[in-house]
Amino acid sequence: PEPVEVTDEGELVQAAEIRRRLEQAPIVLGRHERKPALPALGSDVASDDIATAWMTSSHLVNATLLMAADNMRALGVLLFPDGRLSMPLYAHYPILRSILEASALVKWLLEPEEQTERVARMLRTRWSDSLHDRDLKQEEVATVKAMADYDAEGLSRAEAAIAARYARDVAKIREIAEAFSIPHAVVKRGRAPWVHMVRAVCTVEEGADWIAVPGEYAASTWRALSGLSHPSYGGVVNSSSMQRIADGSSDGTVLARFSADLGVTQRAVEVAWNTTQEAIELVEQRYGTRV
Repeated sequence: PEPVEVTDEGELVQAAEIRRRLEQAPIVLGRHERKPALPALGSDVASDDIATAWMTSSHLVNATLLMAADNMRALGVLLFPDGRLSMPLYAHYPILRSILEASALVKWLLEPEEQTERVARMLRTRWSDSLHDRDLKQEEVATVKAMADYDAEGLSRAEAAIAARYARDVAKIREIAEAFSIPHAVVKRGRAPWVHMVRAVCTVEEGADWIAVPGEYAASTWRALSGLSHPSYGGVVNSSSMQRIADGSSDGTVLARFSADLGVTQRAVEVAWNTTQEAIELVEQRYGTRV
């Protein structure tokens, strides 16, 4: 479709706010890049790392925060090429969802003051990851088996390696859980569902210069992004701006042009950016550093 210039005054205000946030991205990304890879000796996460090695907490935190930063960088390339805001209909929604999920996970992992709860959340996340990795590898083996010619002996070794790695991860998770008296039933709950996690970590208490923001605001934003990241005619129609071009035939058909709803995008960028900045601040705090 041909690009359409925004002329509506309300949308121009929303576009200006999106642009302002995108221009803040290099500041956020710079702060992320200055974050030390290793927590300072004596910090909360350094203590967690010692207690959970080799399944160290900081490795999970660093990789997750990198995902948020990497997608923030990609979003700028997509929406802000050559310093001019350009809005696709679909492509930015899954990127925004990924930024929000990754930064929310970092906050969820590090928010608890009690070490046992931080370790429990790390183990729950590792448990979910181990199950996902095992199932993915098993699907890859099944794909090869479905083909005409395959190396049966090689596949047998691959299946054994998958089972051994999963068993190793589970054994380590159990070992750490037992050391902290964390019930296995708690670990097997896995990572918190995304919508519940986002609701829990994105609540903003009232301050001197801002109003309180309930977690439902971020949770509903995540739901919108999730719906718009999958094929859904109703989703994109209900979350898009429609411009009537002409009336159609006598049967009531209307010719219209759909474009991305800048209000949905503005809200999503705002929540994703705020959560990422808060995640970086929390990492600095738990790592015992300020940059």
